[in-house]
Amino acid sequence: MPVPVVLLLVGLAATGWGGRLAFNVRGAADVWAERARINTELRAAATGDFRPLDMVWTAHQFRIRGARIFAGGLVLLMAAFLAAWL
Repeated sequence: MPVPVVLLLVGLAATGWGGRLAFNVRGAADVWAERARINTELRAAATGDFRPLDMVWTAHQFRIRGARIFAGGLVLLMAAFLAAWL
């Protein structure tokens, strides 16, 4: 498979997934933050550790990570178009 095609596919996936988190499309960041909290509680209960929970990721932190992935996806898309153009 040619390199521009791989860059294009990975860039599209990263842009779509990162944009969904960064812009909180249909509450994606909120759902991921709630899932992280529940998983932390379940892990603590399974190990018998009933101390106060360690800090779990908030929706704001997921949105920041999504923005970084979105920006990286845009860079990959630009690299794919430059590789195909040149």
